[in-house]
Amino acid sequence: MLPTSPPERFALAAFDALLANIAIIDGTGVIVAVNRSWTVFACNNGGTGEDLGTNYLRVCDAAQGEDSGDARAISAGIRAVMAGELRLYELEYPCHTATEQRYFLARVTRFEQDGECFALVAHEDITRRKLAELEVTSLNASLERRVLERTKALEASEEILQSVNRELVNRNEELSQFVYVASHDLQEPLRTLGAYTDILRHRYRGKQLDERADGYLDHITEQVGRARRLVRDVLALTTVSEDAPRTATDLGELSRKVLADLPWPSDAELQISELPPVWANPPQMRQLLDNLLGNALKFHGAAPLRIELSAEPDGKLHLFTLRDNGIGVALEHAEKVFGMFQRLHGRTATGGNGIGLAVCRRIVERHGGRIWIEANAQGGTDLRFTLPAVQDTAVLETEQPGPDTQVPAR
Repeated sequence: MLPTSPPERFALAAFDALLANIAIIDGTGVIVAVNRSWTVFACNNGGTGEDLGTNYLRVCDAAQGEDSGDARAISAGIRAVMAGELRLYELEYPCHTATEQRYFLARVTRFEQDGECFALVAHEDITRRKLAELEVTSLNASLERRVLERTKALEASEEILQSVNRELVNRNEELSQFVYVASHDLQEPLRTLGAYTDILRHRYRGKQLDERADGYLDHITEQVGRARRLVRDVLALTTVSEDAPRTATDLGELSRKVLADLPWPSDAELQISELPPVWANPPQMRQLLDNLLGNALKFHGAAPLRIELSAEPDGKLHLFTLRDNGIGVALEHAEKVFGMFQRLHGRTATGGNGIGLAVCRRIVERHGGRIWIEANAQGGTDLRFTLPAVQDTAVLETEQPGPDTQVPAR
């Protein structure tokens, strides 16, 4: 082996230390490098571990058996990434053995080195997360099944029906507590990983690390930041309480505070009409407006951003409309965007984790309202939501702003 400089040695060691099974493939599909995890996995699953020089695309295309469809999908994804049709390709797939259930996530990205394009193919073991998801799904299905059976069988018994309801409440509280604790505990290792990455960057960047190693550190920092945002988003979702105290809340004042905190482009036009008070929890309303206005900022188009926030009476509710001229949402996806982890755009294009609108829906529904999306003539989005009106307006002593208040962009 040729002697290597310390930065190269660290990079190779870090490459081998990654838990994901990683291979680097050249433009013809031939494997030119693998890490230790790839070799160990191959040896433990009937292979020889001698994969260098093997044409990975041909191996995938020639796969037989139950996993042949996933193998061909991965080879198609590699070709699409190498051709520049996709920046990132991901596929979750099962890889069971005779003794255990296993699930993996295949992730394909592309990079250039010495004028040539290569694909980085990573297979990450997501068995624990997948089994947890399946367990939660099974638990929810079991709970729903038991509720339906008991409700039908014991409809005449109010006492037993109340017992079933209490059981459901307890289970939901336990599930929420589990998600909260799990999300909270994830923050500590993420902070530690981020801290050590910062130490490596500040101590060795431009001194002992080459540009490729610097890029690796930047990528690690980016992924740590994304994971921490995801944990915070999950915590935000689990802490939306139906029992939160409510009061007469001035949405006009809250919206102006949120607008002032967001990094608007200098040419943005932001207009808030007179907003009526609502009977709601102020912190949850702040979070609702922060998520909605933040989304409008995040998904704006090439034209100067224009945002309008207005309201009109709707019986005992108020109907609010947040209109923008952004990239819009196709009507067939208008409901999908409110689901957890549902994204219509890649992370590299817009960032975020696909939880923001799920939090908004939970907040609005916890207040007895509803939220939905409509297209508008500007090509952007009309996001509408309802919230309960304040029945006794005398309880609101805060002076309301005048109509069509103009808020300058920062």
